[in-house]
Amino acid sequence: MTVGVGAVDNTCKAPSDAGSMAIILISRGTMSGVTPLTDSLSKAIGYRSVSREDLVARVNEHGEIANRIVESIGNATRAYEQFSRLRRPYVILMRLALLEYAEQDNLIYHGYSGHLLIPAFRHVLRVRINAPLPMRIRTTMAHFRCTEEEAVEKIQTEDENRGRWARFMYGRDIRHTGLYDLILNLQRMSVPAACRLLGCAANEPELQPLPETLQEVQELLLATRVEAALVTDSRTSTHEIEAKVKGQTIQLVGPYLEDDQRALVCQVAQSESGDKRVEYEAGCAAIFEPVIDAD
Repeated sequence: MTVGVGAVDNTCKAPSDAGSMAIILISRGTMSGVTPLTDSLSKAIGYRSVSREDLVARVNEHGEIANRIVESIGNATRAYEQFSRLRRPYVILMRLALLEYAEQDNLIYHGYSGHLLIPAFRHVLRVRINAPLPMRIRTTMAHFRCTEEEAVEKIQTEDENRGRWARFMYGRDIRHTGLYDLILNLQRMSVPAACRLLGCAANEPELQPLPETLQEVQELLLATRVEAALVTDSRTSTHEIEAKVKGQTIQLVGPYLEDDQRALVCQVAQSESGDKRVEYEAGCAAIFEPVIDAD
């Protein structure tokens, strides 16, 4: 039976429970033809589709930091100190943008490193889409109106850049299979088949959120909002400070600060902390590390 691109069997639809908050994070290579898949899946299961460009637009509302770090990645090995100053706020603001989209409704995110921004919560499905090179070449030739040789060069260059990006930003190889729950090979299946598989996966009981996992997301969102306030305030942006939610407390961990500096940091953090109290502890701030399965 032939199935159209947008068709998904009724038994594979996502849960209709309005309180559900499944998150599908799709990583893809250059010109892998993922947009038709995500558009089709979004219509079929009623999830909101968000791209990396959507996150970058939100990050750039804070002063085009995303554009600046993209421009500096090529010189990162030679000007690592300057690059590092941009890396932390970029990761924090990208994570904030992704979590804010996830908070609104069920979400399909497609980029290439979204799965490195947030932990592998119970209701997060981390997916890698692999597309055959001939298909990617055809797509690139049509998009850029270039020759086959030029298309191959563009794909190779972009794949190398993305791999280098993930290594510099997150210290991870995006080809590592342990980073994903599901890897789909479009050489062996059609877009409709991939769409059906993802629709069924979103309906699996193991991927439905629990109250405690939703609370974990809310706590990470609150902590990230506090960190974002600190990295975007010129008075506190030079301090590397980590925020964690512990019950009714926002625990800040960062360098030793004089009393007036510490008071200012707590004041900025309190602006995003609601009714939670803010405490500061001198120590080493950590940046989120993605969960990786053992080899």
